[in-house]
Amino acid sequence: MATTGRENNETASYEIGSYENDGNERRILVANAALNSSKNNGGGSPLGEMLPVDPFRSLFVHFGMLLGVEDFKTVESYHRGKMWLHSAWLHRAGTVWGLRVSRDGESGEVRVASGLAIDGLGRELLLEASACLNLPAWYEEHKDDAALQEIVEIDDASGEVRFDAHVVIRFKACLTRQVPALSEPCDGAGSTTAYSRVAESVELLLVPGKAPAWRQPSGSLPFHRLRLLFALEAPIDDDDGVVAADQDVLDAIADIQSKDPALRPAEYLKWFRHFSALDEMDLGPAAADENGYGNVLFPEQDPAPVILADIDRIVLSSGSDGWQVAVNAIDNSVRPVHLPTSTIQELLCHTPCCGAGEGAPQPLPPGETATDAGGPRVDVDSVAIEGEFITFNVVGQPLMKASVDVRAVSVTSFDVRDGWIDEDIKKVTYDAAQEQLSVELRDDPGGRLVRLIVKGTGPFPLLGRNRIPLAGKVGGQEVGSRIDGNDVTTMFKTRN
Repeated sequence: MATTGRENNETASYEIGSYENDGNERRILVANAALNSSKNNGGGSPLGEMLPVDPFRSLFVHFGMLLGVEDFKTVESYHRGKMWLHSAWLHRAGTVWGLRVSRDGESGEVRVASGLAIDGLGRELLLEASACLNLPAWYEEHKDDAALQEIVEIDDASGEVRFDAHVVIRFKACLTRQVPALSEPCDGAGSTTAYSRVAESVELLLVPGKAPAWRQPSGSLPFHRLRLLFALEAPIDDDDGVVAADQDVLDAIADIQSKDPALRPAEYLKWFRHFSALDEMDLGPAAADENGYGNVLFPEQDPAPVILADIDRIVLSSGSDGWQVAVNAIDNSVRPVHLPTSTIQELLCHTPCCGAGEGAPQPLPPGETATDAGGPRVDVDSVAIEGEFITFNVVGQPLMKASVDVRAVSVTSFDVRDGWIDEDIKKVTYDAAQEQLSVELRDDPGGRLVRLIVKGTGPFPLLGRNRIPLAGKVGGQEVGSRIDGNDVTTMFKTRN
């Protein structure tokens, strides 16, 4: 996909975060490569000289001070570094407006509309005008690339070509606007020209294969503990079960849910502060790459492209007029997105998930279905009674034995004379190998009709080993969440 912006000079590759020592001073450079095309800058100028960033050293100006090149670089690198550092850590990568990826059916092109994004190094990526890419022409140019050959499918009979791809946008800088300049400092005789501007532009790239699943697996996004606290991510398991850090969060959730609903918002705030501090201390600049290069300031390594869209199932078929193009779908939702602060403020006015007033569940958006969190389920067809023993199977996740308690089960029986009678439960036991729960009553139920309730809600639900409450019955349509499941209710006769 073509490079777009104010200038279209050759692309440079570079990384952020190397050091340059100048006596006792330090400069952090956008560095490690040079624009090495002589047609661009007449001999190559290190990109670090173009776009240095040093957010912790500024110019101290006084009367009579002589200003030189290094002083102006200090001014530029200080303000640029402050902005990039702030955006990289406090906003992260994401699109801001526009940049819609679509397909022009008539021309067989993929189009990216103008727009703005921020990359993982805090740089603003402005696409000033729509850009387009001809898919057949792109394929002809890249069909021998190793990355494309790994995923492309070619039908031997028809010659039809099928592959997936995704679109990314990334930062590019170019030197521009040549002006007269002295060839050497204080030379006074010879003169030449030099570039006087750095134009910040962007590149749009079509990359073979689906976009990286940057939201998955659980724990891949920053602040995992907070995401787990608010049931946005699953706990991380290792060979010994849930990792200790995540188990602390699950224990906190159980503690919150045991509180009176009116007290839960304050409890969530308490644990929010606790886990946000732990998450923050786990953060750090991007790890070293395969060459051992790391940076000292930013959360990502250069070039830090921003994903814009997945293009699902590109099909190129040869016809009398050349390649014919078909695309199954373009998914713009895979991109990270920034929301304005004012919008976030208004969204916070929605009833909170942990609010004091627990009313009817909120409806899901049209076309969306709730996802079950994976709690255990009761096989109601396995319920059997023999004397004072009621047995049934609990399948799916094995049960957390500490949650197998008389308070997790209710048994009542109906008598035509006395009505409903609470049955006294002596103990509840669990056989993990048989996936069977046994409820021992103190007496044989007196009534003919017995009502059994196994609890996935309330203060004492049955929990799976994944610390998720009982989801419901096998084959049921009910959906359980990570913090609240569903009760299972069944009635049966002790005798005919």
